[in-house]
Amino acid sequence: MIKLNITSKAKSHCPISFAAEVIADHWSVLVLRDIVIHNRRSFNSILINNNENISSATLAKRLKRMCDLELLCTSDDPTHSQRKIYSLTSKGMDLVPIMVEMFRFGKKHTAPSPTATSSAATSPTATSIPENMKRPLSSYEENLFEDLRLTHLNHAENTI
Repeated sequence: MIKLNITSKAKSHCPISFAAEVIADHWSVLVLRDIVIHNRRSFNSILINNNENISSATLAKRLKRMCDLELLCTSDDPTHSQRKIYSLTSKGMDLVPIMVEMFRFGKKHTAPSPTATSSAATSPTATSIPENMKRPLSSYEENLFEDLRLTHLNHAENTI
């Protein structure tokens, strides 16, 4: 069973190591994005509309893997006898905040699209995070980030 293989690969009982084994696959994250953000819930809908041109074999493997990991479940489509509808499980729903954080990171640290107009590309808000996606940091995060800034950023600035 895939679930056992994935969870047994972790060399430690570290929760981050376990999570990395589950979501570190590029295609799985993009398939989840298509299901969560774009509401593409059938195989063909994901395949046809995927911007990164995932192959049908890769998509089939990732959907099966995520079902085996109990991140997704399937139900029959009442409008089509051979079509399955993919839905998040509660375990899959727990990944949504991580995906939102990945969006924030990508939005903050990627260059504007080459198709953007030059005025939009040079605008300071071109890569800003939408206001409704901003969130306050917990006290743990604030303390961690402050320690990391002191430890890493000062060192990095001095070595560049």
